[in-house]
Amino acid sequence: MRRLLFGLLAAGFGLLMALVVVEVVIRIWDPLRLPAEDLRGFYRLDAEGRIETTPGWQGTQVVEGRTIAINMNSLGLRGPEISPRAAGEKRILMIGDSYVWGMGVEDDATFPARIEQALRDKGQLVRVGNAGMYGTGPREWGRTVERYRASFDPDLVIACLYVGNDILDTLQEPLSVVDGWLMNSGPAGVARTSWRFRMMITFRIWNYIERMLNNRLESIAMASVKPIGPGIRLDEAMFLDRDPARDAELPFIGEVEALLAGWFAEFADACEGVGAMVVLLPGHEVALKDYGKLLEAYKLLGEGEPDVNLYERGRGHARLRRLLEAQGLEVIDLADRILGYPARESLFFVQDWHYSPKGCRQVAAWLVPEVEKRLR
Repeated sequence: MRRLLFGLLAAGFGLLMALVVVEVVIRIWDPLRLPAEDLRGFYRLDAEGRIETTPGWQGTQVVEGRTIAINMNSLGLRGPEISPRAAGEKRILMIGDSYVWGMGVEDDATFPARIEQALRDKGQLVRVGNAGMYGTGPREWGRTVERYRASFDPDLVIACLYVGNDILDTLQEPLSVVDGWLMNSGPAGVARTSWRFRMMITFRIWNYIERMLNNRLESIAMASVKPIGPGIRLDEAMFLDRDPARDAELPFIGEVEALLAGWFAEFADACEGVGAMVVLLPGHEVALKDYGKLLEAYKLLGEGEPDVNLYERGRGHARLRRLLEAQGLEVIDLADRILGYPARESLFFVQDWHYSPKGCRQVAAWLVPEVEKRLR
């Protein structure tokens, strides 16, 4: 009996050590296989359970095979530390999604950083704070301004709205953070109580077993985009281009406008006493692809003979301008400039779709004169 017990203990210990060795090997060989592992911890929850960037966070992002270093300063803004405000210094706070934050480009290559450098090259004492937050939309604008009103003390706030998935993201459940990962509040509730989720993020061996069974981390907690709307694709927000005279045929558009108007109002209230403007950035596919073919691909023209007048490029931007201007906000629309730019494909990464370094430089060049006018 003693020999049997010893044999079982030895076998168990051997198996445990073998698992430890395999776990270590997998972590070395496959260090970033978990979804968004490289950006884990970038977000945290504040005292009221709302997401915010983690001050002082340092990490990397991997875009199209390139590893880009990310540095968040002690205020939670991307880039170097902000020195005490100098006499006569003007400060600009830029907020928005991953386009503002700078997906795929270095800290000093984002378009907020390039705006600051361009203004300083002209002899102006200006500091631009990059408060971009990947994966967010207008819902987070007001809270972001509130967070930095005292610590950064902006003279001008510029919000950038990507007229694509920013609209879709806004229609989703509020964002939350679990174990350093950004996710919607529904999946977050599952993740906090799911032992399988814990096992998958803790042990790579367990993660591989689940994947062999076709069970991915996203299917357990990090759920895909929540289905919303009347069965139309929403990620490029082309449904907003519909003829306004026929909105009654699609009540969903009115619901979207009401929701966006609420977020824009919160942003305007948060900016009270501070200059504020909103920059509209056209969706990637809308900017680069044939509009008629996109309508067909998105199945927006309905059955039978299509009504070619039902959708028109630019109507969605006009809707957004109307909603924003109703809140007293200035709007700069870069759609025409991007659409009219020669070889505009070069403004975007080939696969990732965010602005390339060249795209960031060009967007900054377009915005610098607009910023100068508002700082006078």
